[in-house]
Amino acid sequence: MKKIYCVVSIILAIGTFASCDDKLDELWKDPTSNFPAPSVDNGKITGSLTALQNTSFWQKGYGDWWYHFVTSGMPTLIQVSTRPVRLRKGTVIDKVGTIDVNDWNDAFPDQLCHFALNNYGDPLRAIGAGNGEDRARFSSFYTSMAPYMEIRDGVAKASGEDLDNYLIYERLATVLKDVVALQTVDLFNKIPYSQALKGTDNLHAPYDDDPQAIYHAVIEEYADIAKNLPAIYDKMSEKAKKTFKTADAFFQGDAAKWVQYINGQILRSCVRISGVDEAYIKPFLAEAIKNLPQEDFTMPAKETNQCRWGVWGNGGIYTRALYEAYGGNGSGNIMIPDVMMLRMNRGDVKYEVGTDDPRLPVIGLGFTPTEDANDLEFYGISGNNVRNYKVMYGNPGGPSALEGEKVRKNIYPQDGRPDAAGKAARYFHGLDVNGVGNPDEFVKGCPWTMYNPVTYILGELPMNIETRAEMDLFLAEVALKGLATTGQSAGDHIKDAVLHSVDYWYKINASGPETYITEKVPYSDLAKKILQPAKNTAAATQYTGIIQQEFNAAGGEDGKMEILMQQKYIHLNLHGLYELFAELRRTRHPKLEPITSYSSDAVGLTMQPALKNVTMPFERYRYPESEQTVNKEQYDKVAADDNWTTPVFWANKSSESYFLPKALKD
Repeated sequence: MKKIYCVVSIILAIGTFASCDDKLDELWKDPTSNFPAPSVDNGKITGSLTALQNTSFWQKGYGDWWYHFVTSGMPTLIQVSTRPVRLRKGTVIDKVGTIDVNDWNDAFPDQLCHFALNNYGDPLRAIGAGNGEDRARFSSFYTSMAPYMEIRDGVAKASGEDLDNYLIYERLATVLKDVVALQTVDLFNKIPYSQALKGTDNLHAPYDDDPQAIYHAVIEEYADIAKNLPAIYDKMSEKAKKTFKTADAFFQGDAAKWVQYINGQILRSCVRISGVDEAYIKPFLAEAIKNLPQEDFTMPAKETNQCRWGVWGNGGIYTRALYEAYGGNGSGNIMIPDVMMLRMNRGDVKYEVGTDDPRLPVIGLGFTPTEDANDLEFYGISGNNVRNYKVMYGNPGGPSALEGEKVRKNIYPQDGRPDAAGKAARYFHGLDVNGVGNPDEFVKGCPWTMYNPVTYILGELPMNIETRAEMDLFLAEVALKGLATTGQSAGDHIKDAVLHSVDYWYKINASGPETYITEKVPYSDLAKKILQPAKNTAAATQYTGIIQQEFNAAGGEDGKMEILMQQKYIHLNLHGLYELFAELRRTRHPKLEPITSYSSDAVGLTMQPALKNVTMPFERYRYPESEQTVNKEQYDKVAADDNWTTPVFWANKSSESYFLPKALKD
């Protein structure tokens, strides 16, 4: 499944890319290798920009993201998705007690708990740490930047009209390289940067001693490029501008949008380091916020989505990774946890228009116990695994569930009896890729809320470049903390963020082609209304007012940041895992649930009535083991920091836990 990163050769004439050059891929496993500089020619320079935009940092691929959703990767680590508590097929529940570990699946795997206690001999079993795709982002930064080096070295040879026509490619490639560089700092703290990506110099790249200096260098480079890009564009010939329009997968040659995008990155980067560098960032912020994106910047997946309900999809695309997490060889790891659910469905389990989050029906999959599209329930997974177990399976020999909560079996039909065709009731945990299950069974039989498959899987899910709601939320923090004058109050920015987020998610949900859903399985009017609801603009406006009032009334900066980050979680969810992980560590919000599990022994997992929060916050990722061999001399200088707990330099609140003392439903 694992995605093989490769350096691609560019064929400009058809705008596509040839197969991987294995030799170049081997050279660029790390930032120390040699790379031949290209000549100045259109194919390498213009095509390399497209290649850079199609790397996995923007065009999320199938292989690496499959591990996130099907195993216990980043979504579970930061609690934006999880799986239902379940016993594997064939297990007989005869008591609440010891259950064979091979037959038990926690909602939040116990690695999150026991990693802190060092109960595993192999710490790589820890959640997140065990997902090599997260750690591989270190080396993939350098591997994926090969097109940047093609552009840089080619433009360095240009002069006269050639330089006028191709300089914009070098400037924009530098922006994209810098975006990924800061993402890599956010995960690992110290990285090779100033002496890395030299190509022909063949250096063993040192880890920069001060990652804060990397942030400074990037912010200053952003600002310089944003300032000068319009003039650089104006010097291009008309023919070169037409070529640029074709080569630019993000904005089709629109230099004005590029400036807005870069300013958005300045805003993001400045806020990220504002807790440790406030005086430095203020002038950059003041300039950037004058011209920010006024729309959502997204791009379509580079491959057509071929996922179909009830059959195997194909293609190396992000939506396939999500699809397989719903069922088949996946583990149903696509449920919405309480840390999000209880901040969207804010009262009773029943959905209330105007009171509950208007995005919930398109982000989540509604369940109707009465076969009425206006009678929907949304129920999340608790961080308390004993609660989840009892609510899903009851308490054999005792009460059917916890006091005040009914058993919510993930079963169709809900009464457990065979349907009219004699089909036996069955447990299911997601889309069954073997052809079993249909939309009506989901909306009438799945009371544990999954992410809405029409929004995330069955339509043409775009890739998130930079969304307007994100910008609103950063501006809200800027206004709240007095980092710059934004022209609005923090509460007004929060209101804007919710409205823009509602528009974003309904637009994605509405774009799902009906043929994807209807061509293989029955799809009733009831299922259509639930899976693709119409946006209620009046209710959305009413709800944004509620959030704004709660934000304004929240106690102090910390109380307001909790609400702000709740909205960031809801907006980005599965689209922005690494961004949310960075913001969680920086702000220590929103507060996550403790991962309450069971004591570990050699036999299995024993359910304990007294649950403790022993979850250890992750602060950074460890470097991949390859760094200890390919760049050993330089690695040895940072080996003392190569752990899970040393904070990234901007995490000035790392002494505070980002976990609640107990689960939200306790």
